[in-house]
Amino acid sequence: MISPFRPGASHPVVEDLAARVRSGTAGFWPWRPLGSARASAVLHAAALLLGCCLLLLSLPTTAGPEATLYVYAVTPLRARALEQKIEESMPGVDVTVFGKLSDFRTALEANPPSAALSPRPVLASLNRTADLQGLKAGSDAEQYLLVSTKALTKDMLSSLRYGIIDLVERKALPKFVAGLLGVSDAPEVQRVTKTEDLLPLLQFQTADAVLLPERFRYDFESKSKMHFTTLSLSTAKVGLVAVTFLSNRQAIENAIRKLPKHVLADLGIDEWR
Repeated sequence: MISPFRPGASHPVVEDLAARVRSGTAGFWPWRPLGSARASAVLHAAALLLGCCLLLLSLPTTAGPEATLYVYAVTPLRARALEQKIEESMPGVDVTVFGKLSDFRTALEANPPSAALSPRPVLASLNRTADLQGLKAGSDAEQYLLVSTKALTKDMLSSLRYGIIDLVERKALPKFVAGLLGVSDAPEVQRVTKTEDLLPLLQFQTADAVLLPERFRYDFESKSKMHFTTLSLSTAKVGLVAVTFLSNRQAIENAIRKLPKHVLADLGIDEWR
């Protein structure tokens, strides 16, 4: 078996080859001794070739971190900012945060990670179970508010146009929103990828109302001088972030459970169950 090649260190095979070249007894060269200049050139070329081969043999058969985590979350943070926060708290784990649900779904199918973290409705839409559930004040769901520039009453809910952050597959979104509103007829829905994109829907009147997590209410209203009305519905509860494990659970679960409080807060939770 060939011993590992270390740069700067001599190797038995190289030393043997050098000795044979110097003595002119290498089996594949003419029997008469080679000239010193030619022998030196041949030696250097052979040693270089052999060194490259040994280096290739010594390379690891696998690359990259031991575990990978994909994240799609409803948060005011930019994807890169959240990614950096989570990655700093999980050494050795390759973290990718997606800003679009479609990108999250595609990556999950094309190159499955060790684990995926997203709101529970997202996992459900992808037929994935919640192996770890995030909680906020003991609850596994959060309240969504109906926000509009118009007066809102329950009897008008079926006729309004709505905006909401992307949580399920596009065709399933109207039915999902109808469930949040507690109505039977699926309304017209516009989906966005970030909470900040909900405000323009009201400003340009392309939606009559938007649905957003109650925890974002103050930040949302502070960004505009418009007067808002809100309506809280008992049916408008959305599952908090959860984790599904696809492989290598043992290598990543402990790291997820140990995420610091400030990172959990960015994800909208305060503990795992």
